[in-house]
Amino acid sequence: MILLIKPNSADNGFSLDMALRTEPLELEYISAMLKEARIPHYLYEAAVDFHSFEELLTEYQPDVVLITGYITQENLMKQYARQAKDFDSKILTFIGGPHAQRNASRFFEPYIDFICRSDNIFVILDVLQQKSFENLDGLCYHTSEGWCENPVEAFDMNRLPIPDRSHMERYLSSYRYLDVHPVALLKTSSSCPHHCSFCYGRTLNKGQYYQRDLSLVIEEILSISSPNIQIVDDDFLYDTERLWNFISLIRSHKIHKTFICYGRADFITANPELMQALSDIGLKYVMVGLEAVSNHQLDSYAKGTSLNINCACIRLLQKLSIHPVGLFIVDIRFRRKDFRNLRRFIRSLDLAYTGVSIFTPIPGTGLYEKYEKRLLTREPEKWDFMHLVIPPVHLSVFGFYLEYFLLVMELFQLARKKGIYSFLKLNDYKRIFLKLLFWEGLFKK
Repeated sequence: MILLIKPNSADNGFSLDMALRTEPLELEYISAMLKEARIPHYLYEAAVDFHSFEELLTEYQPDVVLITGYITQENLMKQYARQAKDFDSKILTFIGGPHAQRNASRFFEPYIDFICRSDNIFVILDVLQQKSFENLDGLCYHTSEGWCENPVEAFDMNRLPIPDRSHMERYLSSYRYLDVHPVALLKTSSSCPHHCSFCYGRTLNKGQYYQRDLSLVIEEILSISSPNIQIVDDDFLYDTERLWNFISLIRSHKIHKTFICYGRADFITANPELMQALSDIGLKYVMVGLEAVSNHQLDSYAKGTSLNINCACIRLLQKLSIHPVGLFIVDIRFRRKDFRNLRRFIRSLDLAYTGVSIFTPIPGTGLYEKYEKRLLTREPEKWDFMHLVIPPVHLSVFGFYLEYFLLVMELFQLARKKGIYSFLKLNDYKRIFLKLLFWEGLFKK
């Protein structure tokens, strides 16, 4: 018996789960694999399941506990593994997910047996069949001389099964992306074709970009009951020929869904006819990494785009009735005038949906190595893009958080005036960021 575990959100003082909550897609792939192998299992998502982990351990007496999560959930992942071993030392504990793939050594603990650093989920079956571990793709495991780290091989995601979404069906009403509710996740490629300095998407899967066969993509879409689908590729809007084929298949199968995806501003502005066709088949939200409001800042992030291109992108999407979700980085070099310029820029483009993240060098990237000696904290819970993990250059910590609070509140109020985010209460939202302002900006200074 195997328990598949997705921890709750990290307890870092506040949570935006009420606006963003997604199905455990990575575990649904594994669930499909285990079902095909006729291995009994239970998928436990702490945020929606009424059981406690203790109850599940007692009820199922598992042989294996497999845990995934992001960097902010690192300590929770370790806690589940430790708890499983305390319950029964014979339980095999696995750790996986993108954070573990890039930072396996952070999980080198005596209560963790295996760390999966590859997208190749079939390694799990190989371990369970007690094969020799030494040649298993990306596997980390104990030896008498310490931890062994097998090399990672590029994995073709066409080998992945169609995810088993029986779990999602039970909790469908729990999943949303901002105003889109309910929403399912769809992954059509692995790794990333670009090289932005602040992201480690390109480093996953040994840096090899793979696209899932469109016949499998369509088969998966046809199996999804949710009317809304978020495509979670780092950049779905990349290959024009593939996108035209995708449009043709959606039309021929008479699929009627609302789609959400990530895309780059330069690609969008260069392909207005393609974007019109995507709008016609249901693309209604595009998350665009605008990042900054000056060409100098854009160059520092190696975006390969410009302020003019970003503006043209937003206007084109708005013209096509596609909601642009503008994603920005609040840089540690910001002065007060930079916060004002960002607010002014967003108002000038009439952007309703925005996301503003504090510059965060992620462990596993070159940026982290560059800033490691300047860290304010090493608590993984703070790596959520809403905490300062390195000190601001021109403002005090409190002054920076104050400007960030004012920015977020203004953007929220602008959105509410446009009739969006009606499911969020202003006072709750304000309380979340006031806690960030005073707790992080003053008491933990």
